[in-house]
Amino acid sequence: MRAKVIFFLLFLVGGVNAPICSHAQLLKKIFGGGEEKRPVRQKPTLSTQPKQAAQVSKKKIRVLEYPASKIKNRYRIDVLLPLYLSELVQNGKNVTSGKLSEKAAVSIGFYEGIKLAADSLNALGYQLDIFVHDVTEPGLRPDEIVKSETLNGSDLIIGALQSNQLLPIAEYAKAHEINFISSISPSDAEINDNLFFTMLQPTLRKHVELLKTAANKRYPNRSMLLLYRRSNMTDSLAAENILINDEKNIKAISIEKPLLKNRLERSLDSLDINVLFLPIVDVATAESTLNDISTWFPNYQFEIYGLPSWRFMPQLKKADVWNNLRINFTSPFYFDLSTPRARSLANGFRAQFSGKLTEMVFRGYDVLFWYGYLLHSYGTVYNTKQSDNSLAPFTKFDVKLQWNQQKELLYNENNFLYFYRYQSGSFVVNNSAQ
Repeated sequence: MRAKVIFFLLFLVGGVNAPICSHAQLLKKIFGGGEEKRPVRQKPTLSTQPKQAAQVSKKKIRVLEYPASKIKNRYRIDVLLPLYLSELVQNGKNVTSGKLSEKAAVSIGFYEGIKLAADSLNALGYQLDIFVHDVTEPGLRPDEIVKSETLNGSDLIIGALQSNQLLPIAEYAKAHEINFISSISPSDAEINDNLFFTMLQPTLRKHVELLKTAANKRYPNRSMLLLYRRSNMTDSLAAENILINDEKNIKAISIEKPLLKNRLERSLDSLDINVLFLPIVDVATAESTLNDISTWFPNYQFEIYGLPSWRFMPQLKKADVWNNLRINFTSPFYFDLSTPRARSLANGFRAQFSGKLTEMVFRGYDVLFWYGYLLHSYGTVYNTKQSDNSLAPFTKFDVKLQWNQQKELLYNENNFLYFYRYQSGSFVVNNSAQ
């Protein structure tokens, strides 16, 4: 057989030229967001008083023992995606009329990246079998697929799943000593004590840690402000993380009610840069608050630290607004379309698919190419070699084991983040808090 990488496909989706099959539970041998946070029952409260630093356990971190890595001639990778194929293909025919629903478009883009990465790995001579499963189909849903033989023989599982779908796959991966990569969700789904579960989308806590590091590095020993609200669970959690270690230099101001100019002005300095944390995830609300600050105090200067969702804020790209604000936030991803590798991927995409080249295409390509490389280079248990990101195509993932304050093992998490800094419609991107 000439092909080194094999794909299984049953449906015609996203412009892929492949045979159509009506049996939804068959494997698809193919080569081809963000989510809302999981609801929490009890609303957290935010103390505006300095908090006592959390007590850290004095016990030692346990020594970890991995099973022996299996070196194979061929490796099997299973990809779990919500493709909604039964909605896209009915009676053997494509019924999308050329337009995909938003929920399907995200996963189709990820699939297209998977397909393109498979082509690249194939060209390198990698021996891989890649199975893509539509987890919206009966029998293939996460809590069902683990009870069947569908994943038998898998060497790696990649999932673009929501937080409420992660636990059964993570438990299956732990029981069978197979690495499971959660590529989309920023939630850990309360998974713990699992050497084989990896989050590529860093938690909110990681984003906040980098923001605080950046602010303290740029403005050491400076008094700072935190504008917070409790009504949104993510906003409240982010604010709690900002104040988690007795930050005496941060003054917290509630903006649960409309922010008043006179109330904020009392805490500002007209002669120096005002450093301000604004952990508001909703883009429209954050944009409105930033507009108030800039308009009320046109002669004041602000350094503002926000959340990853701000990357999609329209006002940031306008040169004639908020000239007195320097705005910072983090993101796990940044894809520069001007680079040779990105242009090559774009050419490959246009050769195979119709439609728009989206960020999800890059993310699908990123994860399969890098983990395909790790499997090929180090075998099934590559975990201690994840510092080798030399061939990661776009994102230099920094995957590390995570431990709680009692020094108990949690899981693996990507610590790599990009740092965006905007002013007057222009921006720079660094890969650390510089």
